[in-house]
Amino acid sequence: MHSSLYIARQPILDKNNNIFAYELLYRDSNQSSNIKNDRYATVTVLSNVLNKFGVKSLLGDNKAFIKADKKFLMHDVVFYIPKEHFIFALQANIEFTEALENRIIQLSKMGHLLAINDVLLTEETFDKFSNILKYITYIKVDINTSKENLKLLEGKDLIVIFTKVETHKMYDKAKEFKGDYVQGYFFSKPKILEQEKFDPNSLKAINLCNYIMINSSIDEIVEKFEENHAISLQLLKYVNSGSFHFRQRISSIRQILTLMGRTPLTKWLILMVYSINGTVDENDTASPLMQLLKNRTNLMVKVSKQIENSGVKEFSSKVYFVGIVSLLDTLFNVSMNSILEELNMDSEIKEAIINGEGILGEILIFAKNLEKFDIKAVEDFCDKYDIETEELEKLTFEVIQSVNEFENSRNV
Repeated sequence: MHSSLYIARQPILDKNNNIFAYELLYRDSNQSSNIKNDRYATVTVLSNVLNKFGVKSLLGDNKAFIKADKKFLMHDVVFYIPKEHFIFALQANIEFTEALENRIIQLSKMGHLLAINDVLLTEETFDKFSNILKYITYIKVDINTSKENLKLLEGKDLIVIFTKVETHKMYDKAKEFKGDYVQGYFFSKPKILEQEKFDPNSLKAINLCNYIMINSSIDEIVEKFEENHAISLQLLKYVNSGSFHFRQRISSIRQILTLMGRTPLTKWLILMVYSINGTVDENDTASPLMQLLKNRTNLMVKVSKQIENSGVKEFSSKVYFVGIVSLLDTLFNVSMNSILEELNMDSEIKEAIINGEGILGEILIFAKNLEKFDIKAVEDFCDKYDIETEELEKLTFEVIQSVNEFENSRNV
């Protein structure tokens, strides 16, 4: 398999769980998950972002943290990195010299933002960075730092970003110590609450999706919509709002089904579900869960189109549905088994979501592995289905770009 670039972005969230910035994650297919040359990694990422992908397409309106070691910072290339887009995160193991300290001071005075990258906090950390600490804006602190050592942050003029926040318990710890930002995928994990059922309006919308996806007849789908007056009314308002350019005003669900088609209608229902629940606000363009939903489903559908002869009818549509159902436990804060029990869902989809079985399950696991940046698992999947890494690079960038465009469209 040819050498190629894997690039992804992990969100950094503010106190309201809106996206503040990203960390750009990088892997080279030859190095896989074992990067030994941080300078090479950083230069390669920036080269691809600036020259190949384009900053706006990859980051939208956000900044990105980039890991920076001594050799990179001392290279004149740093002066050509746009300070309005990138924050240099100094490696915790960096060895300081007088020349390096002077370079950091110079970059700070030029308006570049600097951070200390992902440290398990100790007194030695502050001692090491003491000469240049006033030029540092952010410190990224591993959430696994002991509570005693976290007290070292008190009184320091630093913006704190807690990293590796993967559970709600870790998130609560970050809030307890008044972190300004958090980084990790805790928001994609359900926080199971003591409740018997999830929102009834959402359940109705999901059931409507299910009827569409199992190829019910138009008469059956129309009947189900007509039983749900509130959803039907919202749909009629939507199609007559100017989002579509139909020649005549739409006045019935049957017309919508005929003109829109099943897949666009399903996508609209899913977006509405995520808004009905309150987790995704219509004006909140930077919702990490909505972004993850769009990223996961778009990637899964694009990858499904690379796999021929899957043996699954309505393959891409089912892949999309598996993607959106896979995050419903997080959205509703109930177990996935509870959700699937409420829905009369295709057994193929259930097995894919619960056990990762079949080609649908494999594609879901692939998407999750790419989110976790488990490159070995991603490459094994690509090898099995003859997907070239160059093609995967193209697909992942297209997905990121489409998510940015979606966010921008909701902000209009």
